[in-house]
Amino acid sequence: MLTVGGIVGRIGELQTIQGIIQQARHGPAALVLDGEAGIGKTTLWRAAGQWARTIGFVVLTATGAAIEMSMAWAGLADLLAGIDEVVLAGLPLPQRRVLESVSVGRLHTGADQRLVATALRGALDALSRHQPVLVAIDDAHWLDNASTTALGFAIRRLTGPIGVLATFRSGTPDPRDDSWVAPRDPKVLTRLTLNPMSPGDLRALIADRDGSTPPPPVLQRLHTLSGGNPSYALELSLAWNQQRGSSAESVVLPPRLAAGMLGRIGELDSETTEAIVTAAAAVEPTVELIAAATGRSSAELVDLLQPLESRGVLVFEGNQIRFIHPLMAAAVVDAADPGSRRRAHSRLAGVVDHPEFRARHLALSAPHGDSNTWAALDRAAEGAAERGAFSEAADLLAIAIRTGGDTPLRRLRAADYNFRTGALSEAEVLVAPIVDSLPAGSARASGLLLLGGVRGQRDGWASAGELLQRASIEAADDSVTGIQALVWLALATGLGGDMPSCVALARRAREEADHTGIAHLRSQALSLWVLVSFMHGLDTDTEALQTALEIEDAGGPAPAHLQPSAVYALICAWTGRLEEARSAMLEVARRCGESGHDADAVWAAEQLTTIEIWLGRYAAARHTADGALGHARQLRAGLPLIRAWTSLSLVAAHQGRVDDTYEAARQAIERATAANLTYLVRIPVMSQAFVEVSAGEYAAALSTLRPLLDTFDPAHDAEIATGRYLPDAVEALVALGRLEEAEPLVAALESNGSRLDRPWMLAAGARCRALLAAAEGDLERATRHAEQAMDHHDRLPMPFERARTQLVLGQLQRRRRRLSAAYDTLRQAADVLEGLGSSLWAARAHRELGRLSSRSAGGTLTDSERQTAEKAAVGLSNKQIATELYLSPKTVEMHLSTAYRKLGIRSRAQLAHRLRQLDTEEPGDEPTPSSAP
Repeated sequence: MLTVGGIVGRIGELQTIQGIIQQARHGPAALVLDGEAGIGKTTLWRAAGQWARTIGFVVLTATGAAIEMSMAWAGLADLLAGIDEVVLAGLPLPQRRVLESVSVGRLHTGADQRLVATALRGALDALSRHQPVLVAIDDAHWLDNASTTALGFAIRRLTGPIGVLATFRSGTPDPRDDSWVAPRDPKVLTRLTLNPMSPGDLRALIADRDGSTPPPPVLQRLHTLSGGNPSYALELSLAWNQQRGSSAESVVLPPRLAAGMLGRIGELDSETTEAIVTAAAAVEPTVELIAAATGRSSAELVDLLQPLESRGVLVFEGNQIRFIHPLMAAAVVDAADPGSRRRAHSRLAGVVDHPEFRARHLALSAPHGDSNTWAALDRAAEGAAERGAFSEAADLLAIAIRTGGDTPLRRLRAADYNFRTGALSEAEVLVAPIVDSLPAGSARASGLLLLGGVRGQRDGWASAGELLQRASIEAADDSVTGIQALVWLALATGLGGDMPSCVALARRAREEADHTGIAHLRSQALSLWVLVSFMHGLDTDTEALQTALEIEDAGGPAPAHLQPSAVYALICAWTGRLEEARSAMLEVARRCGESGHDADAVWAAEQLTTIEIWLGRYAAARHTADGALGHARQLRAGLPLIRAWTSLSLVAAHQGRVDDTYEAARQAIERATAANLTYLVRIPVMSQAFVEVSAGEYAAALSTLRPLLDTFDPAHDAEIATGRYLPDAVEALVALGRLEEAEPLVAALESNGSRLDRPWMLAAGARCRALLAAAEGDLERATRHAEQAMDHHDRLPMPFERARTQLVLGQLQRRRRRLSAAYDTLRQAADVLEGLGSSLWAARAHRELGRLSSRSAGGTLTDSERQTAEKAAVGLSNKQIATELYLSPKTVEMHLSTAYRKLGIRSRAQLAHRLRQLDTEEPGDEPTPSSAP
């Protein structure tokens, strides 16, 4: 879930508000932000004001209050408090005095309102001459009439860079007029209504406040009761946390909310109470349903409930009975005594047709369940699961277990449904105590598989290996469970570091799944095969991937990395189709967030971080990685934390933040090592080595990479997914003169790149070959390889990789005295690296430009160019230089432009420094750091 500045789920709305504020830089612009109480208007209003200040606006604020509506000028006084006295002092005396009276609360209600309004307009105009202004009013519906009159007068006459932001409450019986906010030109007024938040947004909001989230059934109940209102949802969540119920039905209204809702109802007779409690207890109340449940005709029921419609409790929409807010229905049910509630559910159970609704009413109609009720709940859960409503299914079985129907097999099914919704802790609590007591064979295999799946997704698949092995043995007569165990066992084996065995298990799982013809099994097995065979250097099994995509079940139980669409995104990324990969992985991340699969959401964030880095979007990558760490900390689980710290190490390394790279890599490596997740150690190790190469610490980089180099398999480890460290290892080896050790690494990139037609391997291989050739003294051949690498980069949208190759090419061009070409190449590299925010590599590019200048500038600056540059360096204008040197201004401009290019600078401010550098260098002096080819 996206967050900006602590705001969850309202990114689009915030961007709209920011756009209006930016528009106000160029002239009047106004925004009316409305929505029901608690929907988040004040949060956005506050964030907008803070943001406006950061971009140079003066922000004048006021907040309406019901108690101050009768206090004339109260709102205007708040706004005036933000205007500097110097501005007010510049107003005509009558205007200044009247505003001073408003500010101190001494202006009586019968004062000249036009004078006040004119003075306000004058103050705003004066203020906006110096910097843009935002007038920001929260709860504007409670602003006093005198203030709104003056503001309306001023707003209609605005001409300068002034924005207006006002929030209004909607859904009240007597909404306030907001026309006073409108400028004279209606085109510059925008109206924005805040809609209810989605379940995913509410989930992120609750997690942000509480550090954890309720299970999916409870979350769905919170969303239903709150109507998507974040304020209500947070209050309901807090109440649920305090009493910690076991099911969605345990969510009850806290006293404050209940009292607010029940206040509208008033005293009711027994017949009306019976009817409204029955309607409130129904899932989808209609006139006919409630009439049948209460033994009345439809007309009698309508007559009975109509007074409640006039009180704002409910409305009739056709034959539907709709409470004015879901909280109203919940308050009615909670306020009824237990006997009345049970009788209402009993009556409804006798008339509803929907099996899930009937089962729920049956369960709630008695303090304890019976075999008929539990059977009904079982059937209802199966029906919910068949339509993909696993959260609903889990909650139905939770009711059965809670009301006395606690059996091992029912627990197993409930755990399975929770697992499918991503509620891993809830699934583990259900299955762990009973797994060994399940009947031997298929049932126990299912329990072991489920427990292994929970721990694998939460803590890492290597930690689940023993459970999955046992599941595979127990499932001798259950091919479905056996194949699922085989798929997950392959993952556990691969993450444990044994890729050949992982590939063999994946091949076997694919073959066995194909024989079953079961779509979700085949989809997972094919996805696993495509994933691990690619990582092992066996190319993309396009046919298998296409088949997996065709039979994918996006709502199925597979972890994200075994979903075909996620594997497709990875293959796109690893083969250089990065924009396509980004779009596909964003969709995977969205799906994970909405379905509540927390561990999968962190996995998707890790992949997105890598893709954003490869695309050169370092800020986006850091935002994604930071969000992943926050999410992982909420989960308090090992595997998500490893992935999040890995992402952060990758971002820090590419941005050149050395200490941050070491710390993030350490966190990831220590956790992965402790969990025996050998394979997950690789990426943070690569991040650490990359930042060491970036800093020119080549011996340290090789020491860091030693475990990877010792196990390197040229035939299987050259893909970017597994071998992205190879160019770093080659550069370090070449810099240290260990050319023979570098040769097989370069050859692996070249041969596999040609065999598989991988742009990254081809580009990196050619660049590395250029480094080797240069170290051997063959600059012509080195240049040829570097130019070939540039050709391969045309197929690879990875700006850092291209700039890194340009850096090598520019160095070679300099050494071959192709100085103009070297300058252009190095300048392009420096510009890209600066733009990316890759500080260490940008500094390296600038050092190369400096070496180019120090080697060439003293000899290539003509006397006229040198004289012109020296005059400019001491601050003379072009016209003054022209006069002193008897040149035309155009010639001066030409000499300076040429000098800038030769000196490797861009502005007059850099001239003095570069000229001093030239004066302190010996002719031809050329420092040679170990990074130079």
